[in-house]
Amino acid sequence: MLKRLEVKNFAIIDYISLEFHQGMTVLTGETGAGKSIIVDAISLLLGERAAKEMISSKSDFAEIIGEFNIQSSEIKSVLDGAGIDSEDTLVINRIIAKDNRNLVKINNQNASLKTLKELSVYLADIHSQFDTNQLTNPENYLNLIDNFRRSRVKPLLDSYQESLEEYKGKIKDYQLTLNKKKEAINQLDLYKFQLQELTNLDLKSEEYLEITEKVNVMENIDKINTLLEKAKFNLNEEMLLDKIYEIKDDFQSISRFSSEFESIHERLNNIYYELDDINSLIIARSENLDFAKSDFEALVERINELDKVQKKYNKNIDELIAYQQFLEIEIDTVENFDLVIKQKEEMVKLAYEKVIAQANNLTTFRKDIASRITKDIVETLHELVIKHAQFEIDFQSVEPENEFDVSAFRTSGLNICDFLISTNKGEPLKSLAKTASGGEMSRVMLAFKTIFARSQKISTIIFDEIDTGISGYIAKQIARKINELAQITQVISITHIPQVVAQGTHHLAVTKEIVNNMTLIKVKYLSHEERILEIAKMVSADKVTEAAKDIARELLLNP
Repeated sequence: MLKRLEVKNFAIIDYISLEFHQGMTVLTGETGAGKSIIVDAISLLLGERAAKEMISSKSDFAEIIGEFNIQSSEIKSVLDGAGIDSEDTLVINRIIAKDNRNLVKINNQNASLKTLKELSVYLADIHSQFDTNQLTNPENYLNLIDNFRRSRVKPLLDSYQESLEEYKGKIKDYQLTLNKKKEAINQLDLYKFQLQELTNLDLKSEEYLEITEKVNVMENIDKINTLLEKAKFNLNEEMLLDKIYEIKDDFQSISRFSSEFESIHERLNNIYYELDDINSLIIARSENLDFAKSDFEALVERINELDKVQKKYNKNIDELIAYQQFLEIEIDTVENFDLVIKQKEEMVKLAYEKVIAQANNLTTFRKDIASRITKDIVETLHELVIKHAQFEIDFQSVEPENEFDVSAFRTSGLNICDFLISTNKGEPLKSLAKTASGGEMSRVMLAFKTIFARSQKISTIIFDEIDTGISGYIAKQIARKINELAQITQVISITHIPQVVAQGTHHLAVTKEIVNNMTLIKVKYLSHEERILEIAKMVSADKVTEAAKDIARELLLNP
C-alpha cells in the first residue's frame, strides 16, 4: 500500500507531504482545485512518462517520492531481476528536469522506467474517467479479461507470441525460397555456362603464383645461370667451405678454455652446415635449370587464360574457386527446388499447427476466466442497483483461410470478444459499448475493478471520479461497494459525491491558495467537524445551511 507521497515543484504544487493509511481515503475539493494533479504525481511513480511541462514555472525540476509497504513476492522478484535491494518498504523517487535529465531511483538505486512499469502492475491500479472509456472500445476487452489472471495468462500468451513469431519466420522463409526459385531459374543457363567454363579451367589456389614464378625464372635464365655458376665457384673452387670448416675446428680445440670460444665454434658450425646445404641447393638448381621451349609457351598460355578469366569475372583465383562452389550449390538447389519448397512448406505447416494449438490453449483459458468474470460482474451489478442486469462475454474466433493466412493472427491471439449487457428486464443482450449509459458504464467499471482487486490482490486502487454522473440511492450503493473494496485493499477515491465521501475512513481536502501572486495547492486531513462542513458544502446548492450540516452528520453517522 501507499504510505507516503511527497511532491515538490510539480505543476501548481509547491510542496506537499502526505501520509496515507489502510482503508478508504477520500479526496475532495472544488473542480479545478488540483485533485487530479495528485493522481498525476502518483502515476509518475507507477511509470507514466513525464513531460517537462509538468514542472513548476518557478523551478528547473520537479520531484515525486512515494513510499510503499510491500509483501508481494512478485515485487521482490522484479527488484532482484533489476539488481535492486529488496526490503519491506519500497521507496520510488522520480526527478523531472527541464533539461530532460530525468531520473528514476528505487530504494536509492538508479533504475529504468521499464523496471518501474514492471513494478507498477503489483503496486497500484489507477482508475480515471478515461479508464471507463475503455469499456466503449472492444479492442480493450481481451486485455481486461487477461488482467484477472495475469500470472497464469502471461505464460500462455508468451508461448503463443513466440510460436507466432516462429510461424511468421517460416512463412517469410518459404516466400523467399519461392522468389529465389524464380530468380534462380532465370539465371540457370548462365550459371551452368559459368560453371562449365570454370570447371574446364581446373583452378587451383596457388597455381597462378607458382607458374608466374616459373615464367620469371625462364625469362631470366641466363642471368640466373651466371650467378649460380659464380656461387658454385666461390663456394667450391675458392674452397670457402673448407676454410670455414677449418676455422670452426680450430675454435673447437680451444672452446674448453672459454665459453666465448665455445659460442664462436657453435656459430661457425651453424654457418658451415647452412652454407653446405645452400651449396647443395645451388648445384641441384644449376643442373635442372634447362627447360624446353614448349614448356615455357604452355606456362605463358596458362597465365593468359587465368588473367583473362580473372578480368572477366573481376575476381582473383581464390574468389573464382569460391564462386565455382557457389554455382554448384545454386544449380543443385534450382534443379531440386521443388523438394526444397516442399520441405519449407512442411515447416510452415508444422509452425502453423503449433501456433494454432497455442492460440486454442489461450482461448480455452480465457473462456474459463470469462465464465467466472460473468458470474461476479452480474452479482456486483445487482448490488449496484442494476437489479435485472445480465452480462455475457461473447467470444468469436478468427479462422485463418489456410496455413499461409498469417493476417488472421493477432499478437493477442485468434480471439475477438465483446461485452454484452442487458440492464432492463425483458431486453435482449446488446453490445456494452453501444448501449450502456454513462452511469451504467461507471458501475460496470466499478464491478470490474472490484473483482480485479480480489483476483490480483493489488494493494492500492485509486479512483479518479469513478462515480461521475451518479446520485441518490445509486450513489449510496456505489459508495458502499467502494468501502467494501477498501476492506481488502487500500482505496484512494477522488469524488464529488457526498455519499462516497461519507464512506471514507480518512478525508483529504484539496484547496487552492494565492501566495505571493502564485497559485498553490494545499492538502490537509480533515477532522470530524471539518468533514461535516465539507460534505455540507457538497449538499448545499449555495451557502451552507444547518439543514445541510444535519444531512452531513447523518451521512457520516450512517454511511
